[in-house]
Amino acid sequence: MRRALLLLSVLLLTSCGQYSASEPPVMLAQDATMAPEAEAPRRSKSEWAAGGAEEDGSRADDTRDGVTPKLIRTGSVSIVVESFDPFQGELEAWLHNAKGYVADANLQHLEGSVSWGSLTVRVPAEHLDVLVSWIEERVQVQQLSLSSSDVTAEWVDVEARIDNGRRAEVRLQELLAERTGTLADVLAVERELARVRGEIESAEGRMRVLKDRVGLSTLDIQVSVQSEYVATVAPSFGEEAAEVFGRSVSAFVRTGRGLALALVALTPWLVLPGLFVVVLVAVLRRRKARRSEA
Repeated sequence: MRRALLLLSVLLLTSCGQYSASEPPVMLAQDATMAPEAEAPRRSKSEWAAGGAEEDGSRADDTRDGVTPKLIRTGSVSIVVESFDPFQGELEAWLHNAKGYVADANLQHLEGSVSWGSLTVRVPAEHLDVLVSWIEERVQVQQLSLSSSDVTAEWVDVEARIDNGRRAEVRLQELLAERTGTLADVLAVERELARVRGEIESAEGRMRVLKDRVGLSTLDIQVSVQSEYVATVAPSFGEEAAEVFGRSVSAFVRTGRGLALALVALTPWLVLPGLFVVVLVAVLRRRKARRSEA
């Protein structure tokens, strides 16, 4: 009888930890970004500055069945600056005051200075509109896009899964503390407890990801550095003549230097033939002297 009651309790706890048929299960492996359901409209910088706080405030007050909407906000902006280093310094100072940070940076250098850069910044969601307005006031904006992804349903589902799992965990721990069943019953309860704890840890991991994506918005900044215009001036006849003469002198010097180096390089190869010629001349002179004496 006790064994039957123990097994019945395990089955009831298992059913409590699952979702009802009317509630869809939460896919924990789902991408955190999800598909954007509503894209923020393009607005001028004055509208961003005036409407950003109001929009965030309306989100905080607007509830759906007692649940505050959870939005993941992302954006990208392309800008043109006169110099990269001053802009980067001002941006990092602004992010520090707003409790944001630069998550990624990719810079390309040309002639010792940055010519193009890509920055990925993370900023608290309530400061995203303010950051966009700050950028528009200081630099030339070529392209701007913002989007929002509503993850309220997933947020609620994950919270429910965590709560149900924790209640089931407590009841299973109480059954183990009683130890009224057989060894097989105890092992079955322990396996069920391990499964419930695994689901709790998985759901808590997903919730951490959602809190990070909802709490901190991501903005990709593409930075192009405006190059200075240098006017081309046609050289005069005297300048052209001086340039041609200088190139000719340089060529003459290089040629003479090359010949001198070639002579130095051939010197070791001329020593032995020179000695052979000297010996040969001396032998020929002796023979000629002997013939004249005879």
